[in-house]
Amino acid sequence: MYFLDEQHISHIPQETSRQTYIQHGQNYGVDPNRMAALSKTYGSSTLFRRWGATVFDFIFFVIGYICFFISVIQITDRWFLPLAIATRCILLIAFFSYYLLLEGYTGYTLGKFVFRIKVVNGEGKPPGFLKSLIRTLLRLIDTNPLLMGGIPAGISVLVTASRQRIGDLAAGTYVVKVRDLEPISKKTMKRSLFIFFTAMVILGASFVNAIFILADSYVPPEVPVSKKEQSYVSKDGRFQITAPLDWSTDPDREGKAEIAIFNPYIQKSVVVLSHSKKQLGNITLQQYGKKAENNLTKEWNLSSVGPVSNTTIYGYPALEFVIKGKKDVDKYVTHVAIIETERNYYQVLGYAPASKDARLKKELHDITYSFREVRH
Repeated sequence: MYFLDEQHISHIPQETSRQTYIQHGQNYGVDPNRMAALSKTYGSSTLFRRWGATVFDFIFFVIGYICFFISVIQITDRWFLPLAIATRCILLIAFFSYYLLLEGYTGYTLGKFVFRIKVVNGEGKPPGFLKSLIRTLLRLIDTNPLLMGGIPAGISVLVTASRQRIGDLAAGTYVVKVRDLEPISKKTMKRSLFIFFTAMVILGASFVNAIFILADSYVPPEVPVSKKEQSYVSKDGRFQITAPLDWSTDPDREGKAEIAIFNPYIQKSVVVLSHSKKQLGNITLQQYGKKAENNLTKEWNLSSVGPVSNTTIYGYPALEFVIKGKKDVDKYVTHVAIIETERNYYQVLGYAPASKDARLKKELHDITYSFREVRH
């Protein structure tokens, strides 16, 4: 009977790979090479399934990285070299673990699950940790989109009899169509579905989080009700600044500064402080600016000071710089202008939430540059 079955198989080349696989699996025990025989029946079309799965996984990682990047920027409010290195290391670890664990213990990635192909060992089972480790390490060479675009893997799949890439050859694994495998147990199916749905939920949550962060950071263009502006004069009538009509006096800061204004609809404010040169003694603009910088940085946690630039405001010599810091759980940007007049030094401080600074800094700049002395 055994020889009759073998003869029957060999004389009917049109018999499906799945039927052959089931016969070998059910009637003749475990054959460690049956996946090699199955893979030889595939044409070059299997390359397109594998390519599609790879592209799907790549897009999955790109979206995940973008969401992660947005979240990191929101938390830290800046992008610098150590943070860039850290995020890339996290991405590399996630990439490595994704293929190592998913393919090793289920045979699938999200892309392979969608395109209905599976990584198996010679017996048709998930390859396990060691074989998956070998495949994943070599993936950095033969399917790396940044290294020859995955061409080595494509060439290897086309020229090898069992349609194996370099990683498959080294690990002794095969990529086969799911329909050609025996149905898996309900327990295995539930475990695989749990893993995939968990991955999709994590990606979905990251995507929604990124959308909320972007929405929170977006400030819609303000509808100009009027081009008119109003002036705010110091208590002693010595100087003033000008702001749009939607600004008003800030009652919380009015008693601590000569001028304190804010926009009640959006978190932005401007404060003006003054000091008499006579009281300060023999001090230069740069020295006064440094003292102001030291005092301001004490107000914030994790503060950083940008470069100082020289400028003129209404004909007065001035210094400008930016301080980024955190107070409680909120991050702010302070635009600082230090102005020298004949008898006084002034600090014009424009505050804005870090997430909205790009949109608001032009308006804060205009208010700062409206400063002028009206009475000496």
